[in-house]
Amino acid sequence: MDANELRAYRRMALDRLEQLLIQLPEEANEADYFVDTSIRALSELPPRPDGVPPYEGLYGAGHLLDKYRDVATDRLEDLVEELPKLEKIDEDIDKYIRVLSQLPERPENRDPYIGLFVLRKNADSVEGSGSSYSGKQYITTDQLLRIAATSRFKSNIAALTPGVNETFDKYQINTKLRMAHFLAQVMHESGGFRWLREIWGPTAAQRGYEGRRDLGNTQSGDGHRFMGRGLIQLTGRHNYQRFSKDLGVDFVSNPQLVEKPPYAIIVAGWYWNSRGLNKWADQDNVRQVTRLINGGYNGLRDREKYLKRAKLILK
Repeated sequence: MDANELRAYRRMALDRLEQLLIQLPEEANEADYFVDTSIRALSELPPRPDGVPPYEGLYGAGHLLDKYRDVATDRLEDLVEELPKLEKIDEDIDKYIRVLSQLPERPENRDPYIGLFVLRKNADSVEGSGSSYSGKQYITTDQLLRIAATSRFKSNIAALTPGVNETFDKYQINTKLRMAHFLAQVMHESGGFRWLREIWGPTAAQRGYEGRRDLGNTQSGDGHRFMGRGLIQLTGRHNYQRFSKDLGVDFVSNPQLVEKPPYAIIVAGWYWNSRGLNKWADQDNVRQVTRLINGGYNGLRDREKYLKRAKLILK
């Protein structure tokens, strides 16, 4: 593979590894030790002292593993990107993705990442027709970048900004408190507008989408066809049908539209509206908003972090 392909594979792989790690319980996994050791080696830092948990000493102490995992996998991606050719670390990244996804081992005669991911053109940017929305501007690209606290996904955020404003208008997310709560949730769910669709392994859970009648996946291939897309991921034929009916756009025949502007953000507003979340945002109840989106309180501290920042910037 050439240098551009290798770079794209590495980005997809580290994104996938991060997603897999943050789904794990709050206890150190073998993959956490691998990430910590790799960062130290590539940064020419001393080894982690015996008995010290992964990441401590790299990024302070006392944080939840989710926070460490987010920062550490981003740093590992930056370090690995600088390597000019396939290295042993690429084999290890491939290995841990397969282990955490419950996939078979990589065949000996196959390069790392091949068979795990399919490269797409312009994989680092959002493509789509964009939004024709010309109504009220509630928020700017600059404000969204400041809430995300990174310019790494600037092209995604810029492409989605008109859709954000259209979503605010369409679903009456039209007070600063409502906007702050909405953005806190979608920033967390999408990694700061980083993930606009599910990264497909397939994992054991993803293979389980096939034949799920509760998701409306009654036809062969529906599991992959109607994978999670959008900033709050729309999953399953049934939900794609409902979204199509409400918007008057055929997402069933064209499911990829849901991961592109403006629908990637509009679908999050549609989901928000379907659960009456403006009511709880008006009460500044981040726990209830999180529960109704997540089904629990996973990532609550990260959502609260985005909420605090959004309130400050929108004020």
